[in-house]
Amino acid sequence: MRTIWDSMLASRRTRTTLGTLGILTAALGNGGCEEGPTDPIGGGEGPTNPSGGGGGGGGGGSVDSGVPAFLIGTRVWDDTSTTSYFQTVPSLEQGTEVDLAQALELPGSAKLYSLDELGWFAIGGGDAPTISRYTLDARGALEQEGASISLQPFGVQDLWPTMYFVSPTKAYYPDRHGEQLIVWNPTTMEIAGRIALPETTRDGYLALYGYASFLRGDKLLFSVGWFDWEQNDTILAETGLVVIDTATDTVARVDVDERCGGITHAVETTSGDVVFVSSALAGAAHRLDRLPTEPCALRVQKDADAFDKDYLQPLGELTDGAIAGEPIPGGGDSIFLRVFDEDLATVEEDSVTWDLTGQKAWRWWRWDTAANEAAPVDELSPGTSDVSWFQIDGRVFGTETTDDYAETTLIELTAEGGPKRGLTTPGFLHGVAKVR
Repeated sequence: MRTIWDSMLASRRTRTTLGTLGILTAALGNGGCEEGPTDPIGGGEGPTNPSGGGGGGGGGGSVDSGVPAFLIGTRVWDDTSTTSYFQTVPSLEQGTEVDLAQALELPGSAKLYSLDELGWFAIGGGDAPTISRYTLDARGALEQEGASISLQPFGVQDLWPTMYFVSPTKAYYPDRHGEQLIVWNPTTMEIAGRIALPETTRDGYLALYGYASFLRGDKLLFSVGWFDWEQNDTILAETGLVVIDTATDTVARVDVDERCGGITHAVETTSGDVVFVSSALAGAAHRLDRLPTEPCALRVQKDADAFDKDYLQPLGELTDGAIAGEPIPGGGDSIFLRVFDEDLATVEEDSVTWDLTGQKAWRWWRWDTAANEAAPVDELSPGTSDVSWFQIDGRVFGTETTDDYAETTLIELTAEGGPKRGLTTPGFLHGVAKVR
């Protein structure tokens, strides 16, 4: 079971999961059924990321350096291997051409890391725990800059898609299996050391560090939930908040809140508050009596670096009692939630959590955290709980993938007037970044 779940989660977002947006209604012009795959077990065989001056893919032709450029990452797989492709495009709008023949091709489930505001980006190896920085050449093609760094000396075997960026010269790679943060410099591409996190150890459980982090002055905050997919399909009824002193690269403290369990992600609203929300998997575990705490939300207020002891929001109070979770930024002070519709689902006595999360029974709701009201989003039809989503230039995008994963279409969730179609790319879209 570890192989299956590690493979699934390793391909998920700081933001990407293997689930997709689900069926979009006729308002978007396509009623296709969109369920995301589990990442193929085993991955692809092949060399590690090229070192020193690699390139020759990912673009083509003369490019105006003043024109915006976006980098998209897709995966194509067969029965025995996975191949990743990275290509630059001038727009994310519908009609933009994507030609994988012009893309940078790498083996395995490679990851995309980026600091969009700086145009900095790197690719994590799909078959080795390496990170390689890339730039754009005069043609707009991807070109590796300098040598790769390897996290293997720190015990890392496979990369997750999550990276905690502090500044252009400091980032932390959250190693869930190793219960540590690896400190490195994105500018010089040098590893500075590690921060051990023994406080997050729970016997029999994976310490799942959050898919997002937040800065409060020189303190970096992220959540940790504890999940057991190997033996009992259970989740601990508590959530940790790890506070890192980025000036000294030390653990300031690890708080544990026993009011809410199964949190994996959080959303910062325009108010400055950060809302930590249960995962859909936690909702499913609660429905199956494998997690005592009901789906819920915690909060870190603006300028604070601890959970607000006076704030606990049961999600069922917003969703007419239905289990919910899996937060996605909705723009402003709003958050999208996935809400389980039992009328569309089958729940057996021997069901496990992913039996529920994998059914196309999760409706879209939008929660206005300022008014503390939530309502269904009728423009989007039910799908599986997991969602691939990306935040680019203040816009939030989801994805719509064909049943055979032959192509993926971006959907701008926060478009004025309602969800709007964007570009379509061959393969399964797992990463988007603005690189110029």
